[in-house]
Amino acid sequence: MEIVKYPDEILRKRAIPIERITNEIFSLAESMIETMLKNDGVGLAANQVGSLHRLFVLNLKPFDEKPEPVVVINPRILRREEIVEDEEGCLSFPGLFIHIPRFKRILLHYQNLYNEPILIETEGIVARAIQHELDHLNGILFIDYVNEKEKIKVDQYLHNLTKV
Repeated sequence: MEIVKYPDEILRKRAIPIERITNEIFSLAESMIETMLKNDGVGLAANQVGSLHRLFVLNLKPFDEKPEPVVVINPRILRREEIVEDEEGCLSFPGLFIHIPRFKRILLHYQNLYNEPILIETEGIVARAIQHELDHLNGILFIDYVNEKEKIKVDQYLHNLTKV
């Protein structure tokens, strides 16, 4: 499975809610987990692999030897606390790392592959990754959050893309 790179227009499209979990969804999720782990990602949204299904995969233990991937379907953040700025990267923007603000702690509601409702409260890198992937599902990219200081780095990155 290939990761879609910027400036592919699917990255700016809003994902469609999943009404029924089918074999296609299971297969997509399985391939996405494999792709995320192979590329050392913390998360991967469906539109990053060319699909507009409203789901992303996430590694709940990104720094452990044994990953703990989960499939997040139709996610909604119910609560957000305290904004902090930290560095982020994105598999659709290889080599670009920028500091952006995100909520430090969140409460997330989603469905798993068995259509069970899940509620998790998390913070740190996992909370940041959830917000990043949820933004992807809404057609929002991490470069949309850059401050003036980071804008120079993003502009240079985008300029180099047009030269290729």
